[in-house]
Amino acid sequence: MTTEPPTMETELVLASDGVIYVRFEEEPPPGRRVFTGYALTADERAQHGTQGLLRWACLQRLALGSDGYVYVEEGAIDPEGRKVFRGYALTPKEAGRVAQEVHRTAFNVTIAARAK
Repeated sequence: MTTEPPTMETELVLASDGVIYVRFEEEPPPGRRVFTGYALTADERAQHGTQGLLRWACLQRLALGSDGYVYVEEGAIDPEGRKVFRGYALTPKEAGRVAQEVHRTAFNVTIAARAK
């Protein structure tokens, strides 16, 4: 039995359609695409392996969550009892800002880790 990532909120996912989707609770901004996905279990991820997940991504969207889970778009698997993510697509400008923040954060984490 494979272990699950620690429980934390998923703030964003990078989907196999090349889009970053950010979590929302109310209504997404008008005109934005929405991704609703359900998390694969650790056992399912292990069963499919990397090649199986890539093959599966050719048929429907997969998304890598900021919480360490792999999400499969709604309708592809039984959602019962699974962690759910609903997010709206970022614009290219917003995605660029997210990438800058991730880069800045990674740099700061690297510096902190090397200082120990």
